[in-house]
Amino acid sequence: MQDSIRALREEIIRIGDFLIKKDLTIGSSGNISVKIGSKDLILITPSGIPFEIMRPEDIVVVNLEGKIIEGDKNPSTELPMHLKIYKEREDISAIIHAHTIYAGALAVTHTPIPAILDEMILYLGGEISVAEYAPPGTEELARNAVKALGKKKAVILANHGVVACGKNLKDALEVLLRVERAAKIYILARIIGEPRKLPKEAIEHELEIYKLLLEE
Repeated sequence: MQDSIRALREEIIRIGDFLIKKDLTIGSSGNISVKIGSKDLILITPSGIPFEIMRPEDIVVVNLEGKIIEGDKNPSTELPMHLKIYKEREDISAIIHAHTIYAGALAVTHTPIPAILDEMILYLGGEISVAEYAPPGTEELARNAVKALGKKKAVILANHGVVACGKNLKDALEVLLRVERAAKIYILARIIGEPRKLPKEAIEHELEIYKLLLEE
């Protein structure tokens, strides 16, 4: 078990480094968590430590009630949101919250990303909604995020950032990248003209495929 936990800690560090290098977040903004096997425990990044200098041993182990099981750092201030998502969505085992640029632009304008790309339906579950604003780290934000997330894999937090969810860390990172790509395409498309949503029948068909993939 300790070997697998160590591997997950190292994967979190690699993803944090990737987020910084790809300008998907900055400093200590954002947070990453992952469930530990079948146990009701999660690894989550600490509060206030920039990803550039974060070490595997800085990552905290907590249970689903938020109690620290292992680690001498404070868990991320967004722990309530991570816990709320895990409790509501058994299909989710990893979460990445980042302050990306294009999704961030939509966050500050409270603009959802409509279903404009097939990949949004198949990989994200459809339109990416904007959760109603609440102060960072609060139970209110956690509730708002879960409500706007629904059965999808990502949600934009008003005036804040984006939350990407997956069955593992690799999946959650792919979701984050696809959301940021969709946000960029949507913003650029609005400069050219009026973006067109996918046909209703295409959305319905692809949603059925998405639901099957969630069950795998």
